[in-house]
Amino acid sequence: MPEFQPVITIEMPSGGGVDVVRRRFVGRRADGPRVAVVAGIRGDTPEGIRVAHELGRFLCAHEANLAGVVDVYPCANPLAAHRGSRLWPFFDVDLNRLFPGSEEGHSPSRVAWALSRDVDGADQVVELRGAHPAFSEAVQAHVRHRDPQAAELAMGANVAVVWARHPGPAARSTFAYQHPGTIVLEGGTGNRVTPGVGRDLLDGLLHMMSILGVVAEDDLPFHWATLRRPLAVTDDDVVRVRASRGGLFLPEGTPWQSVAVGDVLGTVVNPATGSSCETVTSPVAGRLLAVREQPVVFPGSMVVRVVVG
Repeated sequence: MPEFQPVITIEMPSGGGVDVVRRRFVGRRADGPRVAVVAGIRGDTPEGIRVAHELGRFLCAHEANLAGVVDVYPCANPLAAHRGSRLWPFFDVDLNRLFPGSEEGHSPSRVAWALSRDVDGADQVVELRGAHPAFSEAVQAHVRHRDPQAAELAMGANVAVVWARHPGPAARSTFAYQHPGTIVLEGGTGNRVTPGVGRDLLDGLLHMMSILGVVAEDDLPFHWATLRRPLAVTDDDVVRVRASRGGLFLPEGTPWQSVAVGDVLGTVVNPATGSSCETVTSPVAGRLLAVREQPVVFPGSMVVRVVVG
């Protein structure tokens, strides 16, 4: 059984240290593809950490049949994960805004530096996340715009949507941006583990590994034909619906529910009076990709994402 190998040890203010670890699984052919699977870069994404845990259990049972190397990083931000917090404790910074990091920086910056360099050279990188803390989301894969190879592989990820995204203003400081071809898997409910979502993401991850030739198809705990075929979308196909009034948003839809133009997506109410401030309706026909669960909203807050079609 592979041991947990420290990538870097974080020195604690009270003394001692906490390791960010990697588990390396080497099969019968060490010269095959190397896959790196990274979870828990943000501490409020337990779904990804759960999937990494279940992946480790599968690989322990089937390591001898692997045709390559799989590196699993079960939690890159353990201090934040223990608190269920997005931000690195003490420094209150988002680790996924610090890449590629610095060898001489503060603790989270050094973790970003060490993780990036340990992952370098992998043939395929997969980042496991959960939903944004304020939302419930359909299971989805994100790839970089104009990366057809990653997009094609992600079509086997057992998700509802493969979203080819243009890099945003903060993209250059994210983990995924450092490694071209990275596939990001996410879904479920923010800071929760959601029944079924972890299984869907694990099955999709294993299927992609079988496509790469690392995992034997006979070892898969399902038949590939049972997996869903996702919808491929770009930024132009995803509509963000925002509240125009502040208050409490009460949703009326669930992820991947079909909607038509004009369907009610939720209501913003005044918490002091209980009266309705705004009825939010869908501007397009499609499916709900994300629905806001954290109810407090301000004018301009996003409450729903809709995939057109």
